[in-house]
Amino acid sequence: MRRFVVCIHDATPAFAPETAAIIRDLAPLLGRRISVGVVPDWHGAWPLAGHPDYCRLIQDSADEILLHGYFHRRHRGWGPTSLLAEGCDEMNGLDADETRRTLERGQRVFMEVFGRRARGFLAPGWQRGHVRTGHGGAHDHVEHVLGFFALESCSGHRVALATWTWDCGRWGFLGHLGHGIGSLRHALNRGIPVLAIHPRDIVRGFWPKILGLTEALLRRGYAPSTLAGLLEPTDAEVAV
Repeated sequence: MRRFVVCIHDATPAFAPETAAIIRDLAPLLGRRISVGVVPDWHGAWPLAGHPDYCRLIQDSADEILLHGYFHRRHRGWGPTSLLAEGCDEMNGLDADETRRTLERGQRVFMEVFGRRARGFLAPGWQRGHVRTGHGGAHDHVEHVLGFFALESCSGHRVALATWTWDCGRWGFLGHLGHGIGSLRHALNRGIPVLAIHPRDIVRGFWPKILGLTEALLRRGYAPSTLAGLLEPTDAEVAV
């Protein structure tokens, strides 16, 4: 069975109208088979606990909810990624202990608003910093970490991905590059298709193209999955 994943990034009450529009358009195509990366307190101004209706929308609409940083903003230092991604590379500004505390803090918020811990982690700006899978890494807090090129689990399982992304930072035209990278990796059979969707994709005019790609994958026989689902053995593997 060929699978693909649709993952909504930057899920925060700050973008509630955009999140609702994305879910509204995807639900007839995918049902609840959507992964959502939720930010516990966007830029320190949008705490999830203060927006129960938004949390309910996410919980009712998605089969999988990921921890997506904590503030989604870097608070110390800077680098090339900070400039390109408008300072969203939160994890790059944290040392190992700060990373651990950030994950713990995020999980406490998830328990409060969703009633369960997040199984997966999605680093803001694809920059995982000191988040690691394996001994001494993120396995104490999450079961798997989503990267641009691969999904990695704490058990050592690694799944190659062909990721499309359209919000590539400061300049909207970079979305065409993000689309091209996903298309090329998919054409070369370099991984399972993943559509990384951001609220700004609507503002920047990429939403019709994203919906068209989703529909094209479904027509070609791809079945929607979650990240956790990609790490589970298929029926064929179980039979062996």
